[in-house]
Amino acid sequence: MVSLLGIAACGDDHGNEGGTTASPDVETTSTTAAESNEPILIKTHLAPPNARGKTSGEVLSGSTIGDSAFCARGTFIDGPVVIPSRLVLRSFRCPGGTLTITFTATPPGVKQTSDWKVVNGLGRLEGLRGGGRMSGVLESGRGDGRETFTGTLTR
Repeated sequence: MVSLLGIAACGDDHGNEGGTTASPDVETTSTTAAESNEPILIKTHLAPPNARGKTSGEVLSGSTIGDSAFCARGTFIDGPVVIPSRLVLRSFRCPGGTLTITFTATPPGVKQTSDWKVVNGLGRLEGLRGGGRMSGVLESGRGDGRETFTGTLTR
């Protein structure tokens, strides 16, 4: 049952939903002394759970922070779903850093929408704070799907 809750956290890769676009080969690397608020758009493909019920996937082209690509060629893995709150801990593994967020998974058969927030950043993504809203949709009976995370980050 736990793996099914993680599977329900799927999303839609159609449309930009207020995000920005950038070249997929550009990686966010700069920081400034002054804090800046930047929009973030993360598009993912959620793979079907593996044999141990672990949920993982990839960050899709078109994901951005501000005017720069986010996590080009990156992947993610979900930690165990915390029951009964259905809290998901997701780590995006990107070239040069890792960004960990939390959101709430919905039960199977319920449209996936949730607030999300940053809980940790490492490497180039260290010091990021913020969050936003996510939505997801299953693409097949196998458990794969698409997700879209939108929001604002502060450096």
